This record gives sequence, structure tokens and C-alpha cells, in this order.
Amino acid sequence: MSSITAQKLALLGAALWCAQSAADEGLARCAKLENIDERVACYDELARATESPAGGPVDTSPTPSHLSEAWKLGRKQAGPRKLTDIVGYQPNYVLTRWSSSPNNQPGSPAPGRESLPPQDLDRNELKFQVSFKTELASRQAFERIGVTRLLAPVGVDSVRLWFGYTQRMNWQIYNGRDSRLLRETNYEPEAILSFGNGNEGNGFKLFNVGLVHQSNGREASESRGWNRLYAQGGWEWDRLSMLARVWHRIPDSVALDDNPDIKDYLGRGELVTRYQATSGHVTSLLLRHTLRGAPSRGFVQLDWATPLLEYLGAARLHLQITSGYGETLIDYNHKQTTVGLGVSFGDW
Repeated sequence: MSSITAQKLALLGAALWCAQSAADEGLARCAKLENIDERVACYDELARATESPAGGPVDTSPTPSHLSEAWKLGRKQAGPRKLTDIVGYQPNYVLTRWSSSPNNQPGSPAPGRESLPPQDLDRNELKFQVSFKTELASRQAFERIGVTRLLAPVGVDSVRLWFGYTQRMNWQIYNGRDSRLLRETNYEPEAILSFGNGNEGNGFKLFNVGLVHQSNGREASESRGWNRLYAQGGWEWDRLSMLARVWHRIPDSVALDDNPDIKDYLGRGELVTRYQATSGHVTSLLLRHTLRGAPSRGFVQLDWATPLLEYLGAARLHLQITSGYGETLIDYNHKQTTVGLGVSFGDW
């Protein structure tokens, strides 16, 4: 081998080593980003930066999985290390919202709750939602006690226990006629046992079992609430993810049941799809239904969010459109269409 050839090989090796080191540093930098959308954008930027002059991509790493990141399914996703480490769950937002048909006289067939005194509600109000989850027991904890090994024959690769909490508020801030009342607040804590199957490609990725309580904390005729057990599956295809769940209502006694017919309005199952474009736009569609022919009732919610100015961080312009029964618990048997516009924060 000539000295010139040896020098060329040495230079090529050094160039490849430098390129690999730079790529490793870039991947490490992206992996440290806590915000899912920022992390995805970071990987996209790395992919564009490593394209060859001929246009062919050098880095063929797959786009990070939204479900794997959100539910910490893989070993690379360490997840919260203590109870005070929280991550996003459902969307966190502040919206100004318009309703086609405000529920001026909510009611329920439960004894003593048939009908409330008429209200003079405004079509416009503010709508808030705060939602988060945190680990109660980590993947490592279930591995130490042998649960993961026990479930491995049925395809389980990881197990985690989560606590989730969502709170929604509807405030008649524009209604000076009625003291600008805080019309409705819904509280929704839940425990979620999550099983991942280790699938790093497309298709089925996780199975959740949950126990959820939802109520509005009101007294007497205005009280609404229910408890449910649910099963949920998660699928993903590149940037499109889907979560489907069905539930069983835990029965209340007749004397304590605020809304005996709630399943005939808020349904028995739901489907949530989410798509994130390379530009950072996120679109989510929720479909909920009674899963019965009679009565056949449902609810649809479309959320669309796009990043705002770069210096505003994780804030997004957020559009929400809903139609059907049960936008809130006090409205569980009331049908309306709403349109909201505002700002959302973080991942969902």
C-alpha cells in the first residue's frame, strides 16, 4: 500500500470518527430535552444536518415514538424518579369558549335532582384544563419484585404504575348579569397500570388498566360523578398514535347515584388519535360513544395546536371544537357545540 493511499485512508477514518462523534453528541443533546415536541424537532434537525450532498440521508434513526416518550415504555425513557417529578397527561390550556346552546337548566333523573332553577348563562366563557401524571412505581420496581419476568411469556416488556390528575373549569367571566360565576369544575384523579410490549416499530405498543373517579364536587341537586374501571390499548404508526379504551361503571347505590343514566350519554368507550407534523403542529381527535344502537349518543372533540413564537417556549396557539353530550359533568345529558381558542402548554 502506498503512503498516499494510507494517508487517504487515515483521513477518511478521522473524518468518519469526527462525524460519528458529532452525531453521538447531537443524539445525546436531543435525548436530554424533556419536552417531547422539542426533542422530536431536535432529531429532525439532526437528520437534515446529516444529509449527504446527493440528498440521501446518512442518519436513518427512526422518529422518536410519542407513545414511548409519553408512557416511558423503553429502557431509554427513565421517567420520573420521584413522586414530585411530573409529566404532561392531557392538554393543559386556557381557552375563550363559545357555546351554541348553554345549559341554562341542568337536571338529572336522580331523585331530588330532576331540575335546577333556570340560569342566565352567557354563550361565552373561559375554559381551563390542568392535567399531569407521575409514577407511583417504576419499571425497575416491578422488575425487582419479579412481575415483569412473570408476564414476559404474554409479551410484556415493562410495567409502570402511574397517578394521573385532570381538572377542568368553566368560568362565566363575561357574564356580569350573574356575578361571573365559576360555573363548573370537574375533578378527575386516576390510577393507571401500564404494560409495554417493547415494540420499537409501528403497531401495538401498550395496554393500560385504570381506575378513575370523576366528579364536580357540588352538593345536592348539582352534584354529578361516577367511578370507572377501564382497559386501554395504544397503537402507533410513525407520527400517528391512537389510544382506545372501554370502561365499566362501578355502580352506586340508588340513594347516592347523582346520574343513573350517565352511561347513556357519556358512553362506554372512546378513541383518541393524535398526529404531529414535522413542523410541530399537533392535531388530536377524541370520539366517545354509548356503543349502543338505542340510545346512540356521542361526543367529538377536535384539538389543534401550533407552536407560537420561539421565545414563548412550550406555549401553543390552541383551537378546540366539540359537539355532542357531556362537555362537562353538569352538562352530561345536554347536547351542544362549542368552539374555543386560546393557548396550551407542554406535551399531550
